[in-house]
Amino acid sequence: MKRGLLTYALAGLGAGAAAGALAGLGEGLSIWAGDPAAGASAPLYGGLFYAVLLADAGLFAGLLAFAAHKLLKKEAWTARWAWTATFVALFVPVAVVVTRFRVIRDVFHEKLAIASGAGIGVHLGLVVGAVVVAGALWWLTSPAGKGPLRKVGAGVLTGVLVLGALLVGTPFALLGGKAEPAVTIGEAKGPPVILIMVDTLRADRLQSYGYKGLNTPNLAKFSADAVQFEDAMANASWTRPSTASLLTGLPPSGHKTMYKADRLPEAVDSVAEVFKGSGYTTGGIVTNYNIAPYFNFAQGFDDYRYLDPDYYFWADEGSSKLSLYNVVRVAREKIAPANDNPDFYYREASQTTDAAIKWIEPRKEGGFFLFLTYMDPHDPYFARPLSGEAYSRAANTNPDPKMAERFSELYDGEIKHFDEHFGRFIDYLKKAGVYDDAIIVVTSDHGEEFQEHGGWWHGTTLYEEQIHVPLIVKLPAGKSAGDRRDDLASLVDVAPTLAAGAGLKPAATWVGRDLFGDAQAPDAVFSEEDHQGNVLQALRGKTWKLITANDGNPRGLAAKELYNLENDAAETANKAAEEKDVMATMEKGLEDAAKGLQDIKIEREQMEVDAESQELLEKLGYIEN
Repeated sequence: MKRGLLTYALAGLGAGAAAGALAGLGEGLSIWAGDPAAGASAPLYGGLFYAVLLADAGLFAGLLAFAAHKLLKKEAWTARWAWTATFVALFVPVAVVVTRFRVIRDVFHEKLAIASGAGIGVHLGLVVGAVVVAGALWWLTSPAGKGPLRKVGAGVLTGVLVLGALLVGTPFALLGGKAEPAVTIGEAKGPPVILIMVDTLRADRLQSYGYKGLNTPNLAKFSADAVQFEDAMANASWTRPSTASLLTGLPPSGHKTMYKADRLPEAVDSVAEVFKGSGYTTGGIVTNYNIAPYFNFAQGFDDYRYLDPDYYFWADEGSSKLSLYNVVRVAREKIAPANDNPDFYYREASQTTDAAIKWIEPRKEGGFFLFLTYMDPHDPYFARPLSGEAYSRAANTNPDPKMAERFSELYDGEIKHFDEHFGRFIDYLKKAGVYDDAIIVVTSDHGEEFQEHGGWWHGTTLYEEQIHVPLIVKLPAGKSAGDRRDDLASLVDVAPTLAAGAGLKPAATWVGRDLFGDAQAPDAVFSEEDHQGNVLQALRGKTWKLITANDGNPRGLAAKELYNLENDAAETANKAAEEKDVMATMEKGLEDAAKGLQDIKIEREQMEVDAESQELLEKLGYIEN
């Protein structure tokens, strides 16, 4: 093989492409295995995307190899040797980084301490694995070794690995087409039921909840037609566990969907399954990646559609799960965010409303259940009308506290934008003859923080700004219109309330209550979080609220916080040290709630609540006696 600069450059370029193709194909196949439909494109895209990324690094390595060959005058350091060294040097670190990321996130749920026994064991295992893989690859490909591929040219090996990745990945990509589901008309005679979840919407930012800083006329008008619950709480403060609670009537430790890699278990009984089993046609139109079909939120739905965004670099839902894709996406977002185009982040309210109207129109004569989500209050916060100003969590992980007021203003603007298109949706329902007879619920999965407790975004605390959510329920024929309820409620109550309103039997596994039934309201509601290393629990009553946190949590929260909400609604004065009797009562209540809910068993075919847990839940008011 010639030893010119171009030869070395081509060898490095090819080695990088080959290493990338192999690494991307491997991770893509693992994504496809998790969801054959949504992840079908990942093997092909992964092979191509990683090949392009590592080819650049390989080119640089090839040039270094040429320089070393010339400077050190090592005649044995041929371009063929440079190919092998570059291939091994690029493939092994990428494989280790991707494996480490998935093990820490998916196995240890981001709670692995490097200095712990488990942490040392994992990293030692990665080192040993890297050495073994590197040795095996070197033996297979080194021109100086005795492996079966030692006599194959660098160009041939590159071609075999890249083409192999493409040939293996292409069939999976071809499986990814999504056919439009046939329209089915529900046979149920009950009222139409529409559950609307507005992502990241705080209750205290709505006009009907007393907010003076923003007019949301359409939501206010809707609230006048409905029953508004003033003290409704999310059971978690980020989307996946909170939405799972909304749909299954179970807190996170009950439905077991708490971590980033978790999928909704088949064993749970979703509200969609109850409606479908009673003759309703069921649909879901969702806008948040965390509840896409990949995470099994489609169970019970005849038609479940994720309105995915316009991904960077021509990716799609499946390929967007690749580790290096997300690294590059975040880097691209920090360098050149798409501040004038929300479509790169989510489908905004106008498109969501259009999709909902299109779905309902051919089904409006039958019984239907629609789960509809809006994304607009979620970051990025876009200036409305669009002006190129926007702020995303990816590009602003920990902004300057001075930005809180501006972020808050833009957040309000996003709520206003949603309100406009929500009004358009309600107008359609009225013109279509659906509104009067329908049960319509508007709620949220969680709130948002703007430095109220020294932080940003959501998912890391259980303070009121993150878990106090709107809950507005419109009943058929204007029943109880304009009522304001101050009894405690939470998202686990929504599924049983909807089922009862439609005259359906609730699932036996649901622990929430029918908000319009005879069950007594609980004295306190339970929320929990296990996210990004923050393990939190809260018991929220009408007067007192207790929050506990794990030692050494990344957010820096105190182990125990007790607040008197009647005179300290902003949760600024921690009374844990001075209110010992209250603390004892609240800690016992929190212990009982956590124990009872964690004892809910998910079996292979069904979910069971043991007798002891049932008793504890009844005492807490979660289940009707």
